[in-house]
Amino acid sequence: MSKGKIVFLVILMVALFLLLSGREEKKKREPSGKEKEEPLLLEAQGVNLVGWDEEGRKSWELQADSGKQFVNQMILTQVKIKLLEKGKLASGGEADRVVVEIRTSNLLFEGKVKLISYIDGAELLSSNLEWIASENKLLTEERVVFKRGDLITEGWGLVADPELSQIEIKREVVTRLRTTQQELSFQDQTPLG
Repeated sequence: MSKGKIVFLVILMVALFLLLSGREEKKKREPSGKEKEEPLLLEAQGVNLVGWDEEGRKSWELQADSGKQFVNQMILTQVKIKLLEKGKLASGGEADRVVVEIRTSNLLFEGKVKLISYIDGAELLSSNLEWIASENKLLTEERVVFKRGDLITEGWGLVADPELSQIEIKREVVTRLRTTQQELSFQDQTPLG
């Protein structure tokens, strides 16, 4: 074998080695299992979905402009929401996007989220809100604004029932009274007299 052929074979072997090791490195960096994006199963316009509780009653209803179904979840956009408690309408509203977990029927509302109680007209605003179907509760760790009558309460984190009659804002809570002349803040005020 000539010296040129040996040099060529060595260069070829080094190139193959680098190529194969590069592929192995790429495989190591690729996400696996749940980290991989799920394959798209279905895409539709004008989507209507209903969730049911363990006793066979409606738990929620969604109407969306469009939706995509994956193996474990559905992603809906421009969504109108109705939450029910014991089969009766509790609150309704809208969200820019809703992620439906297929196994649990949990809902994740994202973007501009607004819910209004059918009981007393109270309003809940947030950018992220989760409906836990098994507990019949709304949860978030994000900033929330809650309005009931002339009271406006803001803070971070929330636990609430679907009627918005029982709510707990977890931290940095500020409550204001909305009047026709001005808004009064109850935080950090010194007592009068």
